[in-house]
Amino acid sequence: MKKLVTVAIPTFNRKRYLKQSINSVLNQTYKNLELLVVDNHSEDNTQKEVEGIHDSRIHYLRNKKNIGILSNWNKCIDLAKGKYLVILGDDDILLPTFIEESLKVHERYNVGFSFTHCNKVDKNGKFLMRWGYDFPPSGFLKGDKYLRLTVKYGACLTNSTTVMLNKNIFKTVGKFEAKYSTNTFDLNMWIKIADKFNLYFIDKTLAHYRVHKDQVSEIHWRRKMIHTGKIGTYLEIFDAIARLLQRRSYYGDKIKRGFLLGKLKEYDMKLTKLLTGTVPEL
Repeated sequence: MKKLVTVAIPTFNRKRYLKQSINSVLNQTYKNLELLVVDNHSEDNTQKEVEGIHDSRIHYLRNKKNIGILSNWNKCIDLAKGKYLVILGDDDILLPTFIEESLKVHERYNVGFSFTHCNKVDKNGKFLMRWGYDFPPSGFLKGDKYLRLTVKYGACLTNSTTVMLNKNIFKTVGKFEAKYSTNTFDLNMWIKIADKFNLYFIDKTLAHYRVHKDQVSEIHWRRKMIHTGKIGTYLEIFDAIARLLQRRSYYGDKIKRGFLLGKLKEYDMKLTKLLTGTVPEL
């Protein structure tokens, strides 16, 4: 029997794009899925929009009050019945073979999560550019190598919309948390998983990530003066460095240890510059 895959869409006031996201799931080549739409108390007739789409695989749930982004994502974990989970942005799109190709990886390899390339598109779905700039090599990827590459590039290597998670991993790493920053809780999760599990990178573009002025990223990544996105990223990367230094294979290796300590100094200087630019009184 084919494994059940859960695709969860945590949403809030995203009626304009939500139908496209939902249809991209329903049109997957892999059919044994449930689609959870977890509405964080929207005020834009989201419920009517969802209930106008007739498919027995859709399960719509509306929160009695807005519980915040982080709690809504964790609610998706609690509600998911599938062995595998995809948390799709309510303005993003999965290409038709995303689930099929991601599931093949999980059925062949014991990994915490798989991820793929994605394109950036504008509000009308027009191609802008490929998301990201540096990626790990294609295929099976040891967790410590993912952490090392995250430290090397000083950035998140994984767009959350492209991720398929094995739900069992949450028993080990826990749920999403804003341990260091409220805007990098996804990067925090990828680091926690890579610390305990191996991963797999599918070197194909299997999703579209929509860029528009109403998304959360607009606040944290596209402001000119207050760079909270980058500040949060450096805080998460410090954690990745600490996790690697706890491994004998890194702390006991002069070259690897030197690389990590050098990056620690580099990112400490960059973070200090960002913080003093944001809060001159420091």
